[in-house]
Amino acid sequence: MASVARELARRGHDVEVGVDTLREGDIRERLEALGLAPRADLTLSTKGGPVAFLADLRALRRLAGVFEVLHANFSHDHALALLATPGKGGTRVVRTVHSSRSLRKRGLQGVVHRATDGLIAVCEAHARVLREGFGVPAGRVCVARGAVDSGFFRPDGPDLRAELGIARDAPVVGIVSRVKPDRRHAELLEAFRAVAARLPGARLVVVGRGEGLEDVRGLAKELGLAGSVLFAGYRRGEQLAAAYRTLDAKVLLAEGNDGTCRALLEAMASGRPGIAYRFGAPSESIVDRHTGRLVDEGDVAALAAAIGDLLAAPEEARRMGAAARERVATLYTEELRGAEVEEFLLRVRRMPRA
Repeated sequence: MASVARELARRGHDVEVGVDTLREGDIRERLEALGLAPRADLTLSTKGGPVAFLADLRALRRLAGVFEVLHANFSHDHALALLATPGKGGTRVVRTVHSSRSLRKRGLQGVVHRATDGLIAVCEAHARVLREGFGVPAGRVCVARGAVDSGFFRPDGPDLRAELGIARDAPVVGIVSRVKPDRRHAELLEAFRAVAARLPGARLVVVGRGEGLEDVRGLAKELGLAGSVLFAGYRRGEQLAAAYRTLDAKVLLAEGNDGTCRALLEAMASGRPGIAYRFGAPSESIVDRHTGRLVDEGDVAALAAAIGDLLAAPEEARRMGAAARERVATLYTEELRGAEVEEFLLRVRRMPRA
């Protein structure tokens, strides 16, 4: 959201942002540092109750008389924006659908999507669901791929091998993700057991934190992988960039909150080939056997073979990593995404209300 807002502002548009003011964290400070100080008259929280909801609704109705587009990023804010702009007025409502959770057919989801003036999907697979699954007209759906700063995430620079006790020549595969059951770490460990039998010196690095961490540690011990699976904890900034450079290949098996699967793009920008199940954004960002490997969802044997083949052929992995970086640096930039969103918003403004 911040990236798109900055790009639109850079292109001359008047952009203001609102965020959940009840959620813990440093999002307000981080946005202020980017020159995007959030509005103080919006709560935008599912925890705010009916009083906060009605106050937000009144505030958005006032803003609808000032701004040409209300751009929502979450379901709660999406509903508020639609309720704040009834009838055939000039303000358009646009929603970025960030994850596949908002593509499940439940409740009034289809009605809400079809009532929206424009929907931005993060990959063509999600856009297809909006068009074919929910019946949203094609002209009201846009695909804006994920974006990554390939100047920050780059192949050269420090890594974490010395810190983690990994030999310079050891083959290393890794996953950077929140550690929870739906991110499918258990399947990765099952696959890595076969990889370790094939390549005894191989290492699996798990980067991230989460409620499933102890279960994953326990499974690693149960599978006899305690010495081969290393837990690097939560990393951000330069430490995250170093984590990607520690790897010879990056695995991603499930979509998180961000359907662009940004961690995969960051690893590819770092010159590392991606290995992923064939779904959503990864099936479009990875070109199989050119920038990485794609395998069918849930096929643990195929996953093990893909990991093992890349780790056993370091020159091939480096070639794929270079191609991955070139692809990301060309197609997955903040500038390109900003231009795609700008063009779509201007098009939506010329269309009648949904």
